[in-house]
Amino acid sequence: MDKQTVVEWVRPYAEAWGLPYLPVHLISVMRSLLLWHALQLLSHLVSPKLFPRSFAKMSARTRTSWDLHMVSLVHSVIVAPIALYYWIQIDESTDRLWGYDYRLAQVYALSLGYFAWDVIVSLRFEGFAFVLHGLLGFIAATLVYKPLLMFDGLSILIWELSTPFLNIHWALDKLGRTGSRLQLINAVFLVLAYVCVRLLLGVYASYRLIELVRASVPTARPVPMGLRMIYTLGLPVLNFLNYMWFFKMLRAIRKRFPAERTKPKAP
Repeated sequence: MDKQTVVEWVRPYAEAWGLPYLPVHLISVMRSLLLWHALQLLSHLVSPKLFPRSFAKMSARTRTSWDLHMVSLVHSVIVAPIALYYWIQIDESTDRLWGYDYRLAQVYALSLGYFAWDVIVSLRFEGFAFVLHGLLGFIAATLVYKPLLMFDGLSILIWELSTPFLNIHWALDKLGRTGSRLQLINAVFLVLAYVCVRLLLGVYASYRLIELVRASVPTARPVPMGLRMIYTLGLPVLNFLNYMWFFKMLRAIRKRFPAERTKPKAP
């Protein structure tokens, strides 16, 4: 079955759901989903050979978490810089609410497959907060194929710039490098990146997105009430999760680097 056949078969269903641009990118979404599952399997096979001593001490649950963190690391390293590159190029001529761009839609296809994978693995291995985070990301990445907020929505993908440092911090714990200088340096970058892209940019970008959606009401093409509610409620929830995880992260870092260890010794 070639791409055009898939597009024509899916088109009536996608249009009925108000997602006319999704069929063109559906193959990319499916490939993305397979990619993340393949990387999870690859990590499961290769990581124990790269770190045999550390993996010999890990439980089966920790090994699974390692694989999930590695997939998250790869996704963030790929998607976040691309999203930042396109986001800083948005200008006043761009239709920030209903605009469409094929290249951006392909970037979202990569993330849509990731969020689908994330929801699946979170349902199996993680808690409610992770499932909710993945589900909200999946919904937002799907709605860009209306198209809706395809350009300004990149600001949410930029949040992933902090994720590599978070995953590295976690991995260093599992490799027996807790409290090491390498972990300390990584922790500094983690906190700086997290504050910049999730706490500061996160609030600013969410406010802009909500304002865009609300400002559409008096125009000729307003955003439907249901979608306005999704963004008006969903974005504050995501920001709340970001702040909640930030304070948990700070507590975890403080345990690894107590204040008395970092104070200079008296002469």
